[in-house]
Amino acid sequence: MSTPALKPIIFISYADADEPEMPADGDIKWLSFVTGHLRPAEEIGAFEIWTEPLVADGDLDPVVERKLRACDIFVPLVSPHSLAFETVVDRQIAIIRERQGRGEDVYLYPLLLTPTPETALDENLRPPGGRLFSSCAPEQRSRQMLDAADEIVDIAADAAALKKRRRSRSPPPPPISPALPTSPQRPADRRRGQKHETKDEGSLDVWLTRQSPQVAAAIAARVALRLAPFVVRQAPKGRNAKDASAFLDLTSEVFRVIALLRVVAKYPNHANELRDVALVAAARGGAAHRPDVLALAAYAAALDSPFAAASALPPPFAAAYVAAAAAADPDLRLEIRFDASALPRLGARKLADLPLWSESLPAWWHWESLKAALPSDEGWDVWIEWYEERLRGGSRGEAYELVFASVPPDVLDKGPAAANAWIRAHLAPDSGGPSLPDRPRRLPKPT
Repeated sequence: MSTPALKPIIFISYADADEPEMPADGDIKWLSFVTGHLRPAEEIGAFEIWTEPLVADGDLDPVVERKLRACDIFVPLVSPHSLAFETVVDRQIAIIRERQGRGEDVYLYPLLLTPTPETALDENLRPPGGRLFSSCAPEQRSRQMLDAADEIVDIAADAAALKKRRRSRSPPPPPISPALPTSPQRPADRRRGQKHETKDEGSLDVWLTRQSPQVAAAIAARVALRLAPFVVRQAPKGRNAKDASAFLDLTSEVFRVIALLRVVAKYPNHANELRDVALVAAARGGAAHRPDVLALAAYAAALDSPFAAASALPPPFAAAYVAAAAAADPDLRLEIRFDASALPRLGARKLADLPLWSESLPAWWHWESLKAALPSDEGWDVWIEWYEERLRGGSRGEAYELVFASVPPDVLDKGPAAANAWIRAHLAPDSGGPSLPDRPRRLPKPT
């Protein structure tokens, strides 16, 4: 069990009966369910997970006791099966309480799987409010576990910062957490079992600001692609000619700015030549009072510029944009978690070519209604094809993608139909279909 000295340790104790090798209909492999939601954060270095099944024994196993005395977060999986080992569980809890009594920063974080009698663990159970994971519908169960995983990662970040402070005897840096947004909470509050909220963007914001501009841009572009139908859908489509024109202008700007951000993230060698295009797009977004379009375009313009190192724009903007999206919707949180877990294996370029959604589409996502609102005689098929290829994943290559980000300003001044025609004219006739990247392991689906 060699572990980097500063990496927090999560120790999960469980009953074998809660992780059946051959689950019957309706049975859930609870250990797999819990660790599946924690593994993405572990894979990016947030902590290390140890697991150990409960064993009926007169004395506590020495290996288990060492783990209990070394861990930073103890996560017992609570069920009738685990409470059947009452003596062993009581001894495990007693060691954690003893450490807390000595002032050690170790956290007890029990997860309530199935109905159980009252126990000494009742004070800090998750899910909050006395709910059971087993009583939730599959989708809600997964969201409850996502919230728990967010809180665990936040606690682990605090633990890592505290270890570093004690080693260096200097003030700790902000916690670096590759997890989803979580709100700051005092350790004492966690021990008392106060409800944890997932509305603050701080943890994800900090993690993203530590990434390269291209990595932050790749993740921000994928978030913007997922949000594009929702953003455009908010515009009036046809109450009158002016509304219809404004809707099509906005749709064109949103697609083009995302294509621009995607290209400079995947192919940073083109960032300089596209800077003027990005600045024009930013000016158009500002004139149309669209701060989202303006900010994305300005971010693309700043990437890889001679002033980027001294500029505060790229990483903080991407961090704030992505973290706000994650805080606003649990489906986006799940997808951003997937992107973060895939990043170390794939890098920014291959990440950009993954399918857009790893799980089922959220209820608010209405691409088909947006597609139906686009006129059939104005060349919108180039953007429909482009967007649906982003949905499926893959890429037709650098030259193909560059076309969508390179429409000259004088063509844009003539309106979306002219811009669409320019794109069609500059696409290679034999560009073919997209090549698909190797797909990493998905996040676990609800059991």
